[in-house]
Amino acid sequence: MSDLDTITLSVSYDIPHTKPESKFIILKYNMIIFPVKCHDMHAGMQKREIYIAAASGNWNEASSCFKMNPHWWRIPLTAYGATALHIAVIMRKTRFVEKLVMNYMNIQDMEIGMADGNTAFCLAAITGNMEIVKILFGKNPKLLWIRGQKDMLPIQLASSAGHILMTQFLFQYSRKDLDNNMPFQDIVNLFFLNIINHIYTVTSKLLVIYPKLATIENEKGLTPLQMLAQLSLSKKTIGLEETLRLLFKGMDEEKESPNTVQLSKAMFDAAKSGNIMILELLFKYNPDLLFEVDFREQRNLLHIAILYRQESVYRLILSKGDSINVMTQFIDSKGNNVLHLAGHKSLPEDKFGLSTDHVLMRSEEIWFQFSLLTKQEVEKTMKNKANETPKELFYSSHKELHKESVSGVKALADTLIVVAALIITLGITAAITVPIKDIDSTLTPIFRKKTWYTFFFLSTALGTFLCAASMIFYASIILPSNWEPKDEYIHTRQTKLVFGNITLVASLGLMFASMASGSILIFDFLSSWIFYFIAGLACLTLALHPFIDYNLWTHSVQSVVSFCQTTVMKQAKVYITHCQRK
Repeated sequence: MSDLDTITLSVSYDIPHTKPESKFIILKYNMIIFPVKCHDMHAGMQKREIYIAAASGNWNEASSCFKMNPHWWRIPLTAYGATALHIAVIMRKTRFVEKLVMNYMNIQDMEIGMADGNTAFCLAAITGNMEIVKILFGKNPKLLWIRGQKDMLPIQLASSAGHILMTQFLFQYSRKDLDNNMPFQDIVNLFFLNIINHIYTVTSKLLVIYPKLATIENEKGLTPLQMLAQLSLSKKTIGLEETLRLLFKGMDEEKESPNTVQLSKAMFDAAKSGNIMILELLFKYNPDLLFEVDFREQRNLLHIAILYRQESVYRLILSKGDSINVMTQFIDSKGNNVLHLAGHKSLPEDKFGLSTDHVLMRSEEIWFQFSLLTKQEVEKTMKNKANETPKELFYSSHKELHKESVSGVKALADTLIVVAALIITLGITAAITVPIKDIDSTLTPIFRKKTWYTFFFLSTALGTFLCAASMIFYASIILPSNWEPKDEYIHTRQTKLVFGNITLVASLGLMFASMASGSILIFDFLSSWIFYFIAGLACLTLALHPFIDYNLWTHSVQSVVSFCQTTVMKQAKVYITHCQRK
């Protein structure tokens, strides 16, 4: 008989039976006949009733199970040994749990674990259910020290699940007995779990009790400082500043403080992730770290900031006086100077959040141009071991991305120029079809008819002009050109696209005004309320657009500002160079 043809019915509770062996039911499964005991079938039905009652939180139904078994809450309902309490906790049935614990269960019942070792208290800690944890803990405080899955304590399970409030609550009641009930290795594991899951309030409290945690290493050989350095942290994160302060205080107090190699690794990791808080504290702790070099790649802090596109780290280096001039002179193991590294294509993880190729290419170009502005001519023409100057390296490493970016921008411009053509056609058609009659009439709403004619022709003319301007911007992107990076940067074409979008939307707004005034001129025999209603709808549409497309407008403004800033910086650089030559 194959495994698929077998049925296993497991019953493991102590209901008294009377001659169970004398009663059988014949089950037919896959054409094979099995004799099954009646009491087994009845037991399965009982389990099902208890399970459904616990999962749905139906206390009346569950309490009636007392007639079937006076200890129904102890019955394992699943193959994993889950009882009614486990099921209710998983399904977050707080009132059911409260009534079950207070009315029926003793302390030993609450300590029953499933096959994986999890008690109901462990499950509540994993799910972060504070109400249920308080109910269970209130009746049996020993649950705090009963281990669950993977031999982890409830506080470790809560921390690994990332539940900050739950971890804080459990630590509040366990800190007094940490030394008695928790081996130091478990404390170390809890400490690193809190760092991984950003529970810094408990991390800082552990550092107060055990300062030597500041220099201890995890399974991967990383210190707490090195772990934090790899994260992008915010000063607003609760407990973070206190944790960092205690870390450095603990490093000072401990005899086996981190060596220069560990500190420099933490510094480079912090630079890669843009972690300014760690860098500032490291420089206060050891100012000489600023000039440390990664001996594997022969790169200093400035190289890392440029390579990983960390502008905040670059500005931090600038704030250190003339140190940047010293750091600029360093060459890495491949003969690359700072500009070569700026010309490298950004690493894959840096692409997160950049939805299109042309947006990524634009950010790459701006970063490279920004690096060029502050460097001497010697650095710009210097060749690395691959015999490439910074510009040549930039062009070669971005060739495919540039091609895809151009294709994307052209596709957008192709679509938008069709839209612009339709709008300009409507504008011209409206201008030549609106009849001119009764110019001096005063029967039109709000203004005289002559004033409405003025509004109509001005809005039509300006709207058509702006629409034509947007078509020129789009055409300058689409028309054949030398699409090599050295001829024109992608961000220039993207700026043209942004200006085209702005003028196109402005022309649409003016066309709204043109349509409204044209309607009044043609249908002046209608009631005034109709025009007010139409005007209200038009204004509502125009007002909603900035809110619906907020990101579009924000990006457009940023693009224009960035373009202006880059242009001003270029002109300033040219002017300074010209003055120096004189």
